[in-house]
Amino acid sequence: MSEGKYRAGVQLWTRMWNKKTKAMVINDRALLPMVVTDTSEASFRYPFITQAGYAIPLGDYTLEVVAADSLAPERRAHSNLTISINAYPGGVGFSDLELCSTIKSSQQEDDPFFKNSLEVVPNPKLVFGITAHPVVFNYLELYNLNRGKKYTVKTLIIDSNEKIVRESSKTLKYKVRDAIEVGTTNVTAILSGKYRFRVLLFDQSSHEQARTEKTFFVYNPHLQVPLLTAPSFQKIELAGLSEELLSAEFRQVRYIATEQEIKLFAQLDSDADKLEFLARFWSDIERGSFDRPPIKRAAYLQRVVETNERYRAMGKEGWRTDRGRVYILYGEPDEIDRFPSLGGSKPYEIWRYHRIENSVEFVFVVRFGFGDYELVHSTKRDEFRDDQWQRFLR
Repeated sequence: MSEGKYRAGVQLWTRMWNKKTKAMVINDRALLPMVVTDTSEASFRYPFITQAGYAIPLGDYTLEVVAADSLAPERRAHSNLTISINAYPGGVGFSDLELCSTIKSSQQEDDPFFKNSLEVVPNPKLVFGITAHPVVFNYLELYNLNRGKKYTVKTLIIDSNEKIVRESSKTLKYKVRDAIEVGTTNVTAILSGKYRFRVLLFDQSSHEQARTEKTFFVYNPHLQVPLLTAPSFQKIELAGLSEELLSAEFRQVRYIATEQEIKLFAQLDSDADKLEFLARFWSDIERGSFDRPPIKRAAYLQRVVETNERYRAMGKEGWRTDRGRVYILYGEPDEIDRFPSLGGSKPYEIWRYHRIENSVEFVFVVRFGFGDYELVHSTKRDEFRDDQWQRFLR
């Protein structure tokens, strides 16, 4: 504390690699200062949001962001993300859709959220509703329009049952080739759950020209969910579980939960809310919605039990190990090659799944002893890949 104010900050490391060449294109480090006069102020408990922009070539990349407390560096969190940088469309097209906590006019060009004469503040959690962000602000860029021609922009909110719960449209005549589209949608009357925000563009002949969508979440605890819904069947299975058991179960399903679902569940503080959330979650999972492969709750939890029996290591339950995670997600391997510690080489295993993506493999190595096999390489899409994994055997 100095000059009557509390001072701290967040150290941010941003790195990005080209997935094909392994070349690092971003290696940035920045300090985000935080200064408050009273740590009991409401604003001190609000999420701290920032963003940065970089110019990089087209291609596929892996982005890593690490955040650490400037006063206690051991307190840190990290996030990894696969990003594809593509060229602008040759014809009429959209940019990525941004769902924001607020959008307003601005002339502050040095503001990190400044964009096309607007302050566009994203909502990283993508959770909206009466308790936090009652209005969804959406931002979209339109490219290669025909000047003077009429276009219709249609906005849809779609639930996990593919039902349209909100729809709006407007017809515009654009005077420029590239334009922006900004809108607002109040979601305080929508039931809690997961939704897709979809935007479509039609020409004056009603032919679809472009579409884009993004998944988001609504949390409205003031609304009663109708009893006769698909999740009600899940409620029967979950009924009687304590708050502790509900939380423990959701920790075990984090491998198939999205980051937004994990953040939303962390905000729930009652047995009823957690039961409602898990019921809807399993209903979505068992149906295989939102591009996730379907799996029954009973089958998933049975895999958790099996991993605890097979892969416990260093005091960790089996489902928390790398082998446990892979087993839970993909099931029993078709082949396992086991290599014990010989000639100074560390023990390792290679798991193969021939039925996935025309055959994939996972390599696990006991890097630090105590029987904990760590995943060091995989050929499956969206899994960690390191073609030089043999160096860990030495």
